[in-house]
Amino acid sequence: MSEIVERFRRIHRDAPARPLIHVPLTGSSFNADDILEASGEHRRALDRLGLGPDHLVILTIGNRPAAFPFWLACRMAGIAVMPVDAGATTVEIGDLARRFGATVAIVPGQSDPPRALGEPEAFCDGLLAVRMTGVEPRPDLYRGAAALKLTSGSTGLPKATFTTDGALAVDSDQILGAMDIRPEHTQLAAIPLSHAYGLGNLLVPALTRGTAVILREGFVPHSLLSDARAYGADAFPGVPFMFEHLAGAPLSGGWPPRLRKLVSAGARLEFRTVRRFFETFAVKVHSFYGTSEAGGIAYEDGEDLREETTVGRPLSGVSIALRPEEGTPPEGGRVHVAGKAVAARYVGENQADGSFVDGGFLTGDIGRFDAEGNLMLTGRVSAFINVAGRKVQPEEVEQVLRAMPSVADVRVVGAADAARGQQIVACIVARDGQRNILAVRQYCAARLAAYKVPRRVVWLDRIPLTARGKTDRAQLEALVRDELAGGAEIGML
Repeated sequence: MSEIVERFRRIHRDAPARPLIHVPLTGSSFNADDILEASGEHRRALDRLGLGPDHLVILTIGNRPAAFPFWLACRMAGIAVMPVDAGATTVEIGDLARRFGATVAIVPGQSDPPRALGEPEAFCDGLLAVRMTGVEPRPDLYRGAAALKLTSGSTGLPKATFTTDGALAVDSDQILGAMDIRPEHTQLAAIPLSHAYGLGNLLVPALTRGTAVILREGFVPHSLLSDARAYGADAFPGVPFMFEHLAGAPLSGGWPPRLRKLVSAGARLEFRTVRRFFETFAVKVHSFYGTSEAGGIAYEDGEDLREETTVGRPLSGVSIALRPEEGTPPEGGRVHVAGKAVAARYVGENQADGSFVDGGFLTGDIGRFDAEGNLMLTGRVSAFINVAGRKVQPEEVEQVLRAMPSVADVRVVGAADAARGQQIVACIVARDGQRNILAVRQYCAARLAAYKVPRRVVWLDRIPLTARGKTDRAQLEALVRDELAGGAEIGML
């Protein structure tokens, strides 16, 4: 039997009436008895569609209560699920279905169904099932998997992981164990359940540990805090921009007294955000590091405020090794992760990707350990900018510029340069309109080698982000191309 199903049955046996899902928008709550009963309806609906272990289903319904019984039903039937963002377009869903052999997509009933993909029919729980026209199942890709978790696709088409039922359960145990989030606690669910972060921190723990969630479709600051007070929330997993927003526009009523476990993942959490939030609410935001491929990796649990940002120590059951990589300092290397939560491989055209090696996953992150054994992420392998044969890590330049008083936010990217291969471009959000190219040049020249100093500056009102809270590299690079074509400010040294 599925590990997830078996553990949920124990929760149901021991506390069938304890609420596990709260939905403030409708004022409703669902307990283990409700979820188990609904999972039976979902299972019968899956049977009517003729779906079983040889099939893959795309789930694109967002943060709806139906996601919980649906996942439970799919684990009962041995069906692999590919969770996809609720805002995915018809083209994106169709591409994923064809690439990975998903024959059915489950979509919200009240939305305009993607008829271009196939004829929709009633599923259950207010959902529709769309049979994907012209798509044949490909059980050789996913049979035996519980989830095909999508990567962010920031450098091309998203990849999909082959993640088993057992790996999902272990991952959630390791994550919540490190964060000391227990079954009696309640979590705010504002991050998407379709992302690896929401799946591992919110959905699976509700089914395997009985940790309740307060479910919202997205991040609405005033609703988030009122929900926390109304339902006694203990934990809030978010992404950096959520905490930046809350710290910058504190709401009336103060911080909810029980909401003390604040976790940030998905993108780098800057110290200035941690400090500003603490100064506003006297609560610390902690960094969490994970990937779709490896699950949870490290967590920073200290209560002191340290300017040197880390993602903490490896979770229990996770081992981290730093592999030598060209362009990294001697004390650092490329992060390799091993443990029972690591996916088996990619599926499809990426199955032979060399990242799954030596019993673990070789991430694209560069890091080093500090004296206390905390992991510090210092860059990305794929992000190196090659300036006249010398490699520059964008994060190094960003770290310098973030300390500049007139800089509110910054990202550094590479752009083509006829003479030097690539040039460094700083995309800066200025503080209080202080757009001074000369000041940027002088500040960087005093702190960086000449070849690391940005040759051009693009001024932005904000840094573009994806739905996952990560930097939208494609949009950022497009903005840079447009600005450079129009003559963005140049700072030659």
